[in-house]
Amino acid sequence: MPLAVSRARQLGLSLIELMVSIAVFTILATMAFPVYSTWLAGLQVRTATESVVDGLHVTQAEAVKRNQAVRFVLDASEGWQVQLVSDDSVVRKATIREGSPKVKMTVAPVGTTTVVFDGLGRVLDKDQAPLADRVTIDVETSTGLSDVRAL
Repeated sequence: MPLAVSRARQLGLSLIELMVSIAVFTILATMAFPVYSTWLAGLQVRTATESVVDGLHVTQAEAVKRNQAVRFVLDASEGWQVQLVSDDSVVRKATIREGSPKVKMTVAPVGTTTVVFDGLGRVLDKDQAPLADRVTIDVETSTGLSDVRAL
């Protein structure tokens, strides 16, 4: 009878295989982290921008629906509110920091944080005169990443 050496089947991983797997995973995670950070910062900028645009649309729609002046008030550090001009009651509000904690907003002309829509949906300034200047709200990341597009 020939000598038959029966080897038991190996179950599981050896220590070397486990260490190689951990090293490969660490290298891949290190390479993916900068891309993930940029993607996350861009997502926060888009979320904040969409929130502001949504607030402006809600304000205009409420003004037309109610056929009266409705104001949009932007607080660049917190969020925005839609208010009735007649009694200052808040129709709707949103907090920008919920989905976008690392964004900063700049408004031009400086200090223009209130926009009023009349009953026909036209844009007025805070004194309810026709808006003379264009209001621009720039949303950008505050993380310092250069690859994130400002909106």
